[in-house]
Amino acid sequence: MTAALLLGSVALLLAGHLFRLLRWEQFIRIYERPMRGVMLRGMAVGYGVNFLLPFHIGDVFRAWFTGRRMKNGVGFALATVIMDRFLDVWVVALLFGAFRLAGVPGVRDDALYYLVFAVVLAAALAVVIALRGPIKRLCLAVCGIFNDAIKLDGLEFCWSLINTFKDLRRVQIGRLALNTGLMWVSYLASYGVLAAALSGCGAGFGGVDVFTMLFGTDAVDLTSFSLTGRLHAISPLAQGLMLAWFLLPLLAMWAVTLLPARLRGGINRAAAAAAPAPAADADYLNLLPQVDPRDRSAFLSQYFGLQNKQYVTQFLRINRGVTILEDHSAGSNATTMLCMDHGGTFWRKYAFGADGDKLAVQLAWLRDRAAEGRLPLCEILRGAAEPGCCWYDMAYAPTAVSMFRYLHSNPVEKSAAILRDVLTTLDATLYTPARPASPAAIEAYLDGKVDANLARIREARGLRELAAYDRVWVNGRSCKGLPALGRLFDHARLRALFAGDPVATIHGDLTLENIICRTGEDSWYLIDPNTGNLHESPFLDYGKLLQSLHGGYEFMMMTPRVSVHENRIDFTFTRSAAYDALFAAVRDYLNDRFTPAQVESIFLHELIHWLRLMPYKINRDRKRAPMFFAGLLMAANDIDAWYPETPA
Repeated sequence: MTAALLLGSVALLLAGHLFRLLRWEQFIRIYERPMRGVMLRGMAVGYGVNFLLPFHIGDVFRAWFTGRRMKNGVGFALATVIMDRFLDVWVVALLFGAFRLAGVPGVRDDALYYLVFAVVLAAALAVVIALRGPIKRLCLAVCGIFNDAIKLDGLEFCWSLINTFKDLRRVQIGRLALNTGLMWVSYLASYGVLAAALSGCGAGFGGVDVFTMLFGTDAVDLTSFSLTGRLHAISPLAQGLMLAWFLLPLLAMWAVTLLPARLRGGINRAAAAAAPAPAADADYLNLLPQVDPRDRSAFLSQYFGLQNKQYVTQFLRINRGVTILEDHSAGSNATTMLCMDHGGTFWRKYAFGADGDKLAVQLAWLRDRAAEGRLPLCEILRGAAEPGCCWYDMAYAPTAVSMFRYLHSNPVEKSAAILRDVLTTLDATLYTPARPASPAAIEAYLDGKVDANLARIREARGLRELAAYDRVWVNGRSCKGLPALGRLFDHARLRALFAGDPVATIHGDLTLENIICRTGEDSWYLIDPNTGNLHESPFLDYGKLLQSLHGGYEFMMMTPRVSVHENRIDFTFTRSAAYDALFAAVRDYLNDRFTPAQVESIFLHELIHWLRLMPYKINRDRKRAPMFFAGLLMAANDIDAWYPETPA
């Protein structure tokens, strides 16, 4: 009879553990597919450690054991275990309160303890919510004491804990209540059957006694069987019964994970009836979308430092459903990332605020040109323009590379042929029909893009001294400074040249990085147009291309450091022979197609592109801004030499 009662209590305890597993899964399933075998082992070992050691150390071990195999790591696993135990505190408090109200003797102190514990826990939760800003900063400060790896682990745990509580709304509350109810019904039934078995051994325990023994202030563990322990006085048979009750379920839980796959599959199917899993990975949120630890750390530092709160909110709103593989953002205010979801890999571009409004115009331009079907463009998979935010996804192909990469991995002749095709296609589809330039638009262009940017350079910290020199040395090359190049920025001269510019729809940002080549096919398409230029001339596109090939902008972007000493600017500037060859080919194309005055106009538009670049570098890349100022000077000196002032 005693053996039967023992087996019955063990079976009921295992049923309770099963419902706990299903409840725990509900917190995990928001973000990833639960691994039941690993979770079951973690629970078994965790309960075993709790039996051996005080202070519920086993719960930490459960999180560590399980989290090592989980996509979101140990910090996330620990957060879900905390949520699991958080619910248990309330249930145990309610049960002790019920026993007290029912007049059960011997539970007064335990009921009072859990009442206080539950109230303190609720108050602490309220304080955390009310003071979430300072507490986030505190988390960042504490984690920041340690090295980068530990700091990231700490911030990821805090992030996981916050989101496990916040995303509780995504859990099916009805199923959560059902799993919790069935779990505790099974546990209480097990305690009652165990009490009957112990009574048969002369121990004289009731079901409430077993409950108090497990959850009271003096909970049973291995030390309880020692000479000074609370279970020392009971018979050896009763002690053995208690030990068997503790250990047999743990062995059974571990043994289940060792069953043949077929049997485990049957058990999983039976469990799925109680807690159906999502059909696809699409149903899971990313706890953090970034894959790169540096990107994760930067984002979490922003979040816990309360920086750019609106950006963080909008970023999560549009990106929680994707995995960010790489950040490919370059010199614009929009962010471009290589992403992945259940449907495959793709490029995502997004921007917020005023930059989002600009990106919305870009998206509209791409969709309008795609509808015309005359110009090879990136394939837009999906996108949305909302107040203060715009994003869109582009198709990804592993054979598609920027012309910069294509140029440096293929013969120059192939790149030159593609680029000539790009220019002739643009001329036939986008630049036609052309119309005369508007004097008012030219004047606005000169005021906004020349004078305003020159003034910004002359006022910028770190550049104003350089801008005052008549001569500047760049990597040992003697260059005229801005004061000596004034004629290049003369309104009357520029106005006269630009009056002959054709005006039409343009791309606006025709760099080598925005011309995408397909390796093996020798085909191409364009990305990232820049609309809304004051002076919409195809010559701006040619000038932008020259900023790449003549000025070497892409190589500057890859140069990390620059040094400045008085009127000397020095940096490691490597320019490939392929660039020189392609620049010569483009220059030949321009000379063949346009008059000398028009070619001069194109080069001056290149110069203005350098001017337009400077405020962005001053604001976003101040330490390297002198290098791009040097690029401006080198381009200006070449143009000054190629197009000398005509004698009066």
